[in-house]
Amino acid sequence: MKFIKKVMHQLDEYFSIYTIKNVTITRIPVWVIVICIILVLLISSSGFLNLYFLNESHQEIEKINEITSLTQTTQIEFEKQLSLLHYMILENDPEEFRKYFHQFSYQYTYVQNNLFNLKILLVEYPTIQQNIAEIIHYHKQFSELLIDEITQYKENKINASDVYSIIKGKDQHAIDLLVKTSNHINTINYNNSIRTKNKYYIFSMISIGLISSMSIVLVIMIVIIIQAEKRFLVSIGKNLSAYLPTQLVQMLLHRQKQEIIPLQKKFITVCFTDIQGFTKLTDTVDIEIAADILNEYLSVMTKIAHKYDATIDKFLGDGIMIVFGAPISMTPALQTDNAIQMSIEMLRIFKELHKKWQSILKHNSLHLRIGIHCGVATVGSFGPQERLTFTAIGKIVNIASRLEQMCPEDSILISSEVKKLAPHIKTTNPHNISLKGIEQPVEVYSVEY
Repeated sequence: MKFIKKVMHQLDEYFSIYTIKNVTITRIPVWVIVICIILVLLISSSGFLNLYFLNESHQEIEKINEITSLTQTTQIEFEKQLSLLHYMILENDPEEFRKYFHQFSYQYTYVQNNLFNLKILLVEYPTIQQNIAEIIHYHKQFSELLIDEITQYKENKINASDVYSIIKGKDQHAIDLLVKTSNHINTINYNNSIRTKNKYYIFSMISIGLISSMSIVLVIMIVIIIQAEKRFLVSIGKNLSAYLPTQLVQMLLHRQKQEIIPLQKKFITVCFTDIQGFTKLTDTVDIEIAADILNEYLSVMTKIAHKYDATIDKFLGDGIMIVFGAPISMTPALQTDNAIQMSIEMLRIFKELHKKWQSILKHNSLHLRIGIHCGVATVGSFGPQERLTFTAIGKIVNIASRLEQMCPEDSILISSEVKKLAPHIKTTNPHNISLKGIEQPVEVYSVEY
């Protein structure tokens, strides 16, 4: 088990590297195609070899059957020959004798031809061929004996019974040899059938074993490549998430372009955050310290935003534009509730961070401001194909940005539209404010937390 695990681990590492270097996400690896081709060729060759083997076995069995059939036919024809000889010798009428003699001559020739064909067919079986040669030798003797005995019989030197007994003895010997040959051939046929069955079984088991092994190897390799691709996608996702919204990266990796590329009108909730006093801080502390503070702040705020299924649209220096409802859709009520709960947690965590930074702020004071507004905006991918940016544009985005700018320090300012969708949220009494670029005054609320 340890050896198998070690081999699997090495294969996994090798194919992980191979996949990342040589395979794109949307294409099948070349080596997988090669293994599939080898598997198909193995199955095909196995099928052709089985077909060839079965054909050879079929021909061999057909030949044995032909020999068996011809042997049995020859035996029957021998018995006919003996019967005709019997009638011919015992017939006293010259005309009948002549008729039987012609039939006997034809039968004798027919049997002789069968024996000759058997001798040719039995080239591969020398033992059986020897029996046939003996029967053919009998025919040669029989022809000489037949002429002599029939001549003596016609001259009345011997009687019919003597001729019949002499001829019958040799015929019976030939028939016995044919029976023995037929039994021998049947034995060979049976043994060939068993041997063919065993060979076919062994060959089939080898073929099945090879195909099964290749299939298992292919399945293992496919599993490895799938795992490697998953890790590859995760690594790509992590790298892309550092520059793009996490939800957008997930959709890109899952190829859900229909929700990303088209511009569309959607109801969304937009949240802007900003650190009051950060610009002044950069003038009074080392740039490395300011960068560390900003990076830690953005990292923590991003985690909180993801916790509430928010989309980080963009970072604006020390400010963040956060969108709810795009690209991942959610109900308006859930958007506003998540946005407010996120903002409250951000303010609480920011105060903890501020205490942590107190020793390096050099008497500087930082405060977080958050503005939230909701409504219908245009969302989608903007820019040329070479450099697309997913964002939201429209009046509601501008209002949310202005609310953040007008927000008191360490506060959350929401519009009346947000309040209507989240009436359970505790807020101060509403008041109207004028926002730059917005014609009508906007009714706003401060969230109590």
